[in-house]
Amino acid sequence: MTLSRRIAVLLVAVWLLACTGAGVVHVAALRTAFEAQLAAHNTLAAAHVAQGVELLGAGATAASGASGASGASGASGPSGATDLPALHAALARLAEAGGHRSLVHRGPDGAVLREFRAPPPRAEGAPAWFVATLHLQPAAGRATLPGGAGEVLVETSTAAAHQALWSGALRAALVLLVLAALSAALAWWTLRGWWRPLKASVAQAQAIEQARFVTAEEPALPELREVTRAMNAMVRRLRELFQAQAEQVAQLQQQAQTDGVSGLPLREQFMGRLVDLLADAGGPPVALLIVRVPNLERLNERHGRESTDRLLAALADVLLTYVERVSGTCAGRLNGTDFALGLPAAGIALETAQSLRGALEAAPAARLAGAEFLFGGVDGLRGVNASAALAAADAALARAEAGADGIAVDDHSDAQPVGSRAWRDQIALALDQGRVQLGAYPVVDARGNLIHLECPLRVQLHPGGEYLVARRWLAMAARSRLLPQVDLAAVDLALAAIEADGRPRCVHVTPRSFNGSDFTARLQARLEAAPQSARWLSIEWTEGAHSADTAELRAALAGWRHLGVTVGVEHAGASAKALPALKELGVDYVKVDSRHLRGLADDEAVRGYAQSLVALLHGLGLTALAEGIDEPRDLLAAWAIGFDGATGAAVPPPTD
Repeated sequence: MTLSRRIAVLLVAVWLLACTGAGVVHVAALRTAFEAQLAAHNTLAAAHVAQGVELLGAGATAASGASGASGASGASGPSGATDLPALHAALARLAEAGGHRSLVHRGPDGAVLREFRAPPPRAEGAPAWFVATLHLQPAAGRATLPGGAGEVLVETSTAAAHQALWSGALRAALVLLVLAALSAALAWWTLRGWWRPLKASVAQAQAIEQARFVTAEEPALPELREVTRAMNAMVRRLRELFQAQAEQVAQLQQQAQTDGVSGLPLREQFMGRLVDLLADAGGPPVALLIVRVPNLERLNERHGRESTDRLLAALADVLLTYVERVSGTCAGRLNGTDFALGLPAAGIALETAQSLRGALEAAPAARLAGAEFLFGGVDGLRGVNASAALAAADAALARAEAGADGIAVDDHSDAQPVGSRAWRDQIALALDQGRVQLGAYPVVDARGNLIHLECPLRVQLHPGGEYLVARRWLAMAARSRLLPQVDLAAVDLALAAIEADGRPRCVHVTPRSFNGSDFTARLQARLEAAPQSARWLSIEWTEGAHSADTAELRAALAGWRHLGVTVGVEHAGASAKALPALKELGVDYVKVDSRHLRGLADDEAVRGYAQSLVALLHGLGLTALAEGIDEPRDLLAAWAIGFDGATGAAVPPPTD
């Protein structure tokens, strides 16, 4: 039983005891008062009877004197003895005239000489059980009869008193009920004021249990204020603790994923960002440059490692200038001698290479004797994978190495891309005609049990054609504002598939969909229409994606979770500092991007970062899943450091 219900039950019990006690005391007092009044009335009635007997006796004496003169016998003998028949006749007349309930004549010796009793009148309006329970027993009235005839005991009727007592009890009960109602209203109003901060404290405690660190407003009640203040202090300390841990993980990430000399991302991280850049089907063509320092070993031998490192840092600074100024640009160190720069623009590879060379010639740290820089680039990349793009740039670099000026750029511009209107029409028509399907990639735990099937949406843009993966059309769908329809189609397919085979599934949604006017309501309606399937559905979005209003997203997540939906974030790991905020938003699990896990088994820095990241996720109460594990050795390492699940080519089929 909850505390509020216990308080309510306690108050009701107190009210019942108080009202019952007050009612009993009040009725008992009325009963005592009525008995006292009846006793006084009995005494007065007895005096009236004695007086009446005396008057009747005087008449009898007068009659007796008259008859004595004529020689007849009277009411009393010569010795003055009382004429009992005449006395009892007089008492009978007085009992009948007075309506007394009982009239008893006792002789001088206390013996009952005559008793007159009338049938007790019924107390109109007072129930029989009430009369029987609170029967009035007043003391009988006593009075001495004249002439030494003894005494008379009189009891008057109690019917009217019982009626008055019943009426008084009813009035008392009514007053007590009104007071009880007023007291209940006052108690409810008071308790409602207590329950609000009490519920806030309970909600805060539950949030802490779920590793969500929220502060509560301090209530006015001193006791609860102290509790809330202490819990808020604990929340702040926990938040600082996890933030410090997140910063340590970020430092490990920096060590594991960036080059210690130049500060640029390593090859795996750069390739991952290049994949994202090339995946934007609706964006401009991409330019890719590779900068090579061909004689790096000779420079080390000639000038020493410190001078050579300063040269490499100067090259990195020049590349980072483009990253900072041009949105979407990515740079990285591919190996010891090669650096890369990806630009989301067309027709600028040659100009960028020339600008880079000029900037390096002007940098003092790069002007080492014998230092050379080669530039190979490719322009107009679109519809190719990252490896093919890198191979094309490397081929241009080979020509630059054989050329005179050290710069070679190839143009891979294809035909004029289809316009955004055509993209929108194709995607919208495919959605309307149901030319969509889900992929299915198992995510399993260390025992081989299925966690869920990862189900990315695929769209058939042309009837009878290929079902295209998301990177081929998703960017254009976003530009065409079709993401809400895309996300709802994925949810519909997943719910139908779950209903068909009962296997848990996961679909991707875009937080930008929540900016639509009715997306949240439509998605909630779909989940509520299939509550059994919703319990086996997971919904996730990409970490770092453009988010909707946080309050709206938080409310939507609460509605999903109420129906049993699991919520997660995919492609995570780029920003460890953002993980505590995800937990407070209501996320259940995090999928760590494969680019952060390449070489997990062999690279100590990568393994240290991943292990710290898993520890942070578990500390926040989140499930840690590994994405894209392609090597069996990396999969074993993932289980060893504590990942709860994994997906990828190395993951065996689920056992269930």
